[in-house]
Amino acid sequence: MQVIFSIIIFFSAILHLIGKYYKKPVLNYLFKPVTTILIIILAFLLPDSVSITYKSFIIVGLFFSLLGDIFLMLPKDKFIHGLISFFIAHILFIIAIISDFGPYFDWQYLIPILLYLIIILKIILPHTGKIKFPVIFYTIIISFFLWQAAGRAYYLADNSSLLAFIGALAFIISDSVLAYNKFVKSFKLAEIIIMLTYWGALYLLTLSL
Repeated sequence: MQVIFSIIIFFSAILHLIGKYYKKPVLNYLFKPVTTILIIILAFLLPDSVSITYKSFIIVGLFFSLLGDIFLMLPKDKFIHGLISFFIAHILFIIAIISDFGPYFDWQYLIPILLYLIIILKIILPHTGKIKFPVIFYTIIISFFLWQAAGRAYYLADNSSLLAFIGALAFIISDSVLAYNKFVKSFKLAEIIIMLTYWGALYLLTLSL
């Protein structure tokens, strides 16, 4: 079942990208949410291998990610609504991670994450205008998500925690490219990188269940 669903998810993602690059509105607007919905369905189908608390918060976070997808694809500029949706999603992912591990305050992984935070904000903030502070708060929360995921992976050292950490890292890549593409300079391959790393993040978080 997992293999079949994974193949379907992959082809759904490809159809969205085809629609995006070849200006096919039906493919573009249909398969963006459909891909995320398929990942959510997979989350429900996977056998329980983690606590019900962890699984519940991850799944609710996936639903808020779907809401963010919808806001970002609307013809009107709903970027701030999408940002808020993903902000909530990341808070839910953080709660899931610390629910079976506890808050992680070791500094060994925080230094490279802080360096990332400083560099990305220095690059994008001069171009964010009125939404400068929401962007700062969002970048901080996703960095905290990565920090907690890294700590959980280090101390638990199991398959679930490793998948969640790689998923958090994929989220960082996706959001960084999205921010650069939107605020600094757009480039042709941006959508491919953004969406594949984004869906990769959701898929890995789902496999961590």
